[in-house]
Amino acid sequence: MKKKLKALSMKEILGYAIHSEDMASTYYWTLAKVFEPNGLVKAKFLALSNDEKLHKEALLGLHRSHFKTAKYVIPKGLPPFESVAGVKTVESFIEALETAMQNERNAHDTYMYLAETNKEHRKLFKYLAKTELGHYESLKQDYNFFTEEAKEDPKIKKTKLSQVYAAPQFKPLDLVK
Repeated sequence: MKKKLKALSMKEILGYAIHSEDMASTYYWTLAKVFEPNGLVKAKFLALSNDEKLHKEALLGLHRSHFKTAKYVIPKGLPPFESVAGVKTVESFIEALETAMQNERNAHDTYMYLAETNKEHRKLFKYLAKTELGHYESLKQDYNFFTEEAKEDPKIKKTKLSQVYAAPQFKPLDLVK
């Protein structure tokens, strides 16, 4: 990844990051919708979606101030950070988590590269890198949970998520404020 980034200008890398954050937000929002009956898991993916949206806005602000335009260039030949997957079963959700984890590692590596090469905005890029690493760890916890569930009961793999994880304990809690 670092080798590919070295061949790009700052404007191209920012364009890539902005686009990737936008795709990541959509990806997590889509995963949240898969868990519609499951408020507990849905909330986690809505939070991830919102984080990515905020990252995009921060990067767009930087792009505007640095290049005097909100129009950004998306370079070709780089892996996407996220791609929307058709998730219906536990097995396909586990695959989506694997993809998301890899994409969060790519995001982390991109922001660390930017932190190393752009001293002026080092703190922003380090913060984004650490946040993406946190996303990775959060996704890894879900990955481990759902993988263990599938190992304990192999027939769950092919079962629809809404059938397996719509149990009352996963529904939103009525909390008194």
